[in-house]
Amino acid sequence: MNKIVEILMERDNMSQEDAEDLLNEAKEEANHYLENEGSLEDIEYVLMDYFSLEPDYIFDLIEL
Repeated sequence: MNKIVEILMERDNMSQEDAEDLLNEAKEEANHYLENEGSLEDIEYVLMDYFSLEPDYIFDLIEL
């Protein structure tokens, strides 16, 4: 299971389905930045905006 999903389930009491839906939404936004020459700072913003997480979780959000 994705680390971000685990955090959302434990910290925010979300169901696995809701956590995965939110993660997928954030991944779409992150991919949009990557496809349009965005920077890692843009991805860090997505982590903070969606999940209030530090950049340590960037590789749990994007797939290289």
